[in-house]
Amino acid sequence: MTHTMQEAAQTALDVQDAVNLSGVLAAFHEIVSNVIWREARRLGQGTDFVNRHPICTLFLSKLTDLNAGEAEFSRAYKEVSGLANPNGVPR
Repeated sequence: MTHTMQEAAQTALDVQDAVNLSGVLAAFHEIVSNVIWREARRLGQGTDFVNRHPICTLFLSKLTDLNAGEAEFSRAYKEVSGLANPNGVPR
């Protein structure tokens, strides 16, 4: 489902009330892939344009909020490192 930029912007505003991380992520993926990248190519822009687009900022903020915020990064990094390297041996 391809959105217009206006529809993508409205979705970014609408998801600020969401409670389902997977639903927000699915909408974010669709909008980045089919709206923001299309706009970047039209303007002759690239990855930085997409990474810093304000619609992305709103989605990322909401995803962080739903995941308990940045305060949990250090704990999560340690746990994920343990999952990736269960024997303590880096890959």
